[in-house]
Amino acid sequence: MKQSRKVTPITARSGGGTTKRGGTIDFGAKSAALNRSEVASADDHVYRVIELVGTSEDSIEDAIKSAISRADRTLRHLRWFEVVRTSGHIDEGVIRHYQVTLKVGFTMEGPP
Repeated sequence: MKQSRKVTPITARSGGGTTKRGGTIDFGAKSAALNRSEVASADDHVYRVIELVGTSEDSIEDAIKSAISRADRTLRHLRWFEVVRTSGHIDEGVIRHYQVTLKVGFTMEGPP
């Protein structure tokens, strides 16, 4: 018989929100903690994590928005993102292009 255990979010030592490795905020767990009914059913959720790379000639923020906007057109139930890496292209001392690598989590559908 398989035992299931309840996952309790870790609270940041600074008194802030729910965090995971590296101090990044787990927004899925934080929002679940705010909604008790979602916490009760959270054991049934399975999350998939994918990696995306967004690009922009204007800013890091636009590169993030570009990646999330594109993912939202083909994936359902997007829940959170984490910036893993930022980089860019420099030409003659001027930033020409921004590139942001993201981890994006979404809730999977269907029976377990």
